[in-house]
Amino acid sequence: MKNHHHTIGHYPVRMQDCDPTRRIHLHRLFDFAQDADDQNCALYGIQSVDLHPRGLCWILISHASSFTGALPRGEDMLIVDSWTRGTRGVRFLRENRYYKNTLDDAHHFGSATSEWIICTRGDHRPLRPSDVMDTEKFNNDRDASVGLFDKIPRLLADDSIWQMGEHHTHEVVLSDLDTNTHLHSACYLRLAIDQLGRHRALDPAQDMLIVNAIHLQYIQEVNFGQRLLIASKNTEDDPDAFLVEGRVEGADNPSFLARLEGRIVAR
Repeated sequence: MKNHHHTIGHYPVRMQDCDPTRRIHLHRLFDFAQDADDQNCALYGIQSVDLHPRGLCWILISHASSFTGALPRGEDMLIVDSWTRGTRGVRFLRENRYYKNTLDDAHHFGSATSEWIICTRGDHRPLRPSDVMDTEKFNNDRDASVGLFDKIPRLLADDSIWQMGEHHTHEVVLSDLDTNTHLHSACYLRLAIDQLGRHRALDPAQDMLIVNAIHLQYIQEVNFGQRLLIASKNTEDDPDAFLVEGRVEGADNPSFLARLEGRIVAR
């Protein structure tokens, strides 16, 4: 049930937000949803513009989303309902519901759950929520409704992906960076979807990618100029599920893990 502790964001979908089929790019939907999240944080004095002068920043830890209806197209209105579900340890739990043109169940097309932490900007040391805000008000105001997951499942690294999977290299450039000077969280999604397209040999002139579910786990930041090695493979249990792992060149551990569920169909 929506209440005054929700933030409802309205975002016109422009053609520059769309893929060749005129549907919104999922990384652009991700951008708009994060804007609604940030506006909701303003209710508690923890919006990004509040944190930066204090030497603090938001870091996204994990994200999961599911799409049950058609994505908005160019000239549609994307509506994002954003609310907090409270805190769990150092983590902030956030929920989204996505609508196309009208805020009602008939136009609901997706939901998401994400987990965030507030860190120091220099060394990204996680802080307890009570160190940065009035947690009593925050937790009293919370809406306990779950958008998608009560607790996002953990993804596990799979070393076999580097022996048998498809590989790609992405060098982090200036336009990839966020205000914390590392790879923006939406870029990881874009890179994972691009890798899915390569892996499945998608032809954008003839094919359309339908993504039903996204699960992203952020592990280590990636910085300007670093080369991010990206590997992928199909899962063994689901022909429509696809695993992606990215790690900085020379690193022993992954920077991010992703699981995407989707299929390619003719346009």
